[in-house]
Amino acid sequence: MSVILPTSDDFSTIRLTVRALGRQTIRNRIELVVVAPVDDPHIDPKEVAGFGWVKVVNGGPLKTSNTSRAAGIRAASAPIVVLAEDHSFPEPGWAEALVKAHASGIYVVAGPVLGNANPKSMVSWANLLLEYYPWLDGASKGEMADLPGHNSSYNRNLLLAYGDRLESVLEVEAVVQRDLVSRGYRMILETGAMTNHLNFSRLSSSLGLRFNAGRSFAGHRTNGWSGAKRAIYIAGGALIPLVRLARIVAMLRTSIRYRWLLPRVVPMLCIALVADGLGELVGYLVGPGDAPLRLGAIEFNRIRFMNASDQADYSAIITRRAAEHEIILSVGD
Repeated sequence: MSVILPTSDDFSTIRLTVRALGRQTIRNRIELVVVAPVDDPHIDPKEVAGFGWVKVVNGGPLKTSNTSRAAGIRAASAPIVVLAEDHSFPEPGWAEALVKAHASGIYVVAGPVLGNANPKSMVSWANLLLEYYPWLDGASKGEMADLPGHNSSYNRNLLLAYGDRLESVLEVEAVVQRDLVSRGYRMILETGAMTNHLNFSRLSSSLGLRFNAGRSFAGHRTNGWSGAKRAIYIAGGALIPLVRLARIVAMLRTSIRYRWLLPRVVPMLCIALVADGLGELVGYLVGPGDAPLRLGAIEFNRIRFMNASDQADYSAIITRRAAEHEIILSVGD
């Protein structure tokens, strides 16, 4: 498996993710592909000593995250590529479970379940639910038509077959997945694979995220649509947030694990859904515009968009993981 891990700067912004990857049960079979905007992202050799292979790719000036991911996919060596993030921290069995899902020969895409890496804030929960609610930890393993974006694993050859279109189709990963499913390929949610996702927890930053995410999704979704179909979605745009809210609330009501979020998260969900819905309406009307560039500017170094409490917790985690890593190195693991 090749793990594609972009960074907006140097190794310091992906260190915590790399340490989580270094705890994988099959880390010696992982090729770590670091995509950076520079030739030398200053990787400490001790930090990556446990991986089977390490490759550094200069992805050029960072504009959008999909360009970095496409560069990493093209440079990868393994038949399976998995997309990783500087704000998503896999549990130790994550890689092995995804590899086994592909080894069946049935599925060309496998996705993990997600936990919340900063669960104190309702803003964080609202963002996580809007982006990943069907795939939260506790979901049932099974075949799906959609899987978590920026966190799933793919048959590399199928992605390479997009050729020069790879960057554009990765702009909204759901487009790739739906295209593969439409051509008869199958995807699975692999519950043995889990990653902990760090979410925006500052409201002001979240509103910008949600608006641009909605606009980018709708703008790319309408590519190739007829004027009539586009008009239908514009006319029904006000209903989309209501439908999404109903689905998320229904999931929370039936979940023993997440029922406690009701009704606390609903106000934040409503605010976020309004921003997302406005973005979708603009996307249906005039396309994605500069939304992908705006998303690219806020995709990395997520601590900038967390509230003070979450920032303090995150800093404490970095300190603790650094100490744990020194212990691992000292015993020669």
